[in-house]
Amino acid sequence: MVYLSLGSNIGNRFENIRTAIAELLPFFDCKIMSHLIETEAILPDGALPEWNKPYLNMVIGGDSSCSPFELLSRVKKVEQKIERDLDAPRWSPRTIDIDILSYYSQSVNSEKIVLPHQAIGDRKFLQYLLREVGYFFSEDVINNLDYAPLDHFVLDPKMVGIVNVTPDSFSDGGKYFDVAKAEAHARKIYADGAYIVEFGSQSTRPGYEEVSPEEEIARLSEVLERCGDISCKGVDTYFADVAKYAIEKHKIKWINDQKGTFNAATIKFIADNDVKLVTMLQGTDMSWISERIKVLRHCGMSLGNIIIDPGLGFGKTKYQNIKIIQNCKRLRDFGCEVLVGHSRKSFMELFTNFPASERDVETLAISDFLSDSEVDYIRIHNVRDHMRFLVAKSCIYLVDPAKQIYSKKEAFSMGGCS
Repeated sequence: MVYLSLGSNIGNRFENIRTAIAELLPFFDCKIMSHLIETEAILPDGALPEWNKPYLNMVIGGDSSCSPFELLSRVKKVEQKIERDLDAPRWSPRTIDIDILSYYSQSVNSEKIVLPHQAIGDRKFLQYLLREVGYFFSEDVINNLDYAPLDHFVLDPKMVGIVNVTPDSFSDGGKYFDVAKAEAHARKIYADGAYIVEFGSQSTRPGYEEVSPEEEIARLSEVLERCGDISCKGVDTYFADVAKYAIEKHKIKWINDQKGTFNAATIKFIADNDVKLVTMLQGTDMSWISERIKVLRHCGMSLGNIIIDPGLGFGKTKYQNIKIIQNCKRLRDFGCEVLVGHSRKSFMELFTNFPASERDVETLAISDFLSDSEVDYIRIHNVRDHMRFLVAKSCIYLVDPAKQIYSKKEAFSMGGCS
């Protein structure tokens, strides 16, 4: 087994690591992954204060036909592609840092590379991660490893965190209609590891009263401006004017169209700006998805930027929603990524008496099923508790690497949000 470590402490750290894994796959057959941990930066005395930024770190194990020296060369090219400055001072922050820790238990000692990596012996966070993926340590090292990371995360399934900038949303009742509260919530779910922070300014609860595109934009403008440093923002809207505004003014990378009614000009605009588009099934006729994909492709959308949402709760009975969840893995047959937005939905009344605002436990149970079904995205309200749950699950599954929930190559084959 070849073991690599990956770390990032500037930019979108999650996406830097996700992109790095995708770039490694052509020459590194990834077999096993640790979860991600947040760690304090290791700095020498006298380091600049701005260098003190926490890292996300993980370890992956796999096979490679490259020699250690060829592997090192290719790893450096991946680092450069993710805009790491290889000439920067040694301890300075970096978008990505990839180290070869061990190469089939071989010993190498040269000016270019030393294997096993010397850091294995003195960096507890590496021992912590390597132990998780099955690297051999003596019983003495394992029994005396006392290390607690700052935080824990997983990469997949990718979480779309919901920020409802509305006075009348179904599950949070206008809790984030105030701009300051919406900004604080957006920053929290971003820090909690959301792949997309998705802002919605139109409630689509049962019996909702539609507001105009102008009102949607008025609700969105200030919070999007305040959250300009959050790199992976999305907007939930079915109005073309709102989508264009968000892309032009705020460089939004994700549009969630809940009606699938954008015209050809709007779709082409989204495609030309390399923005991901979530298209939602209305009703239960799955043939609609095939036809919609054809339209999107004809207007210039790449398959990698088309995301299918089966539209739980939209024109479906409670039992139809359950059936869709049971069979959601089949949606991958359409050749696109799949998103499921199940969080706190009304169909849960089939098995709970709790109000919508208190259905996070039920949401987690369904998210667990969806993660095993290889759904690419889950659209949820409570990112933090999902991370806690899925980290625990991933660590248990690592006992049997064949059952890992987030080591699938296809999880990284569609590219990411930059």
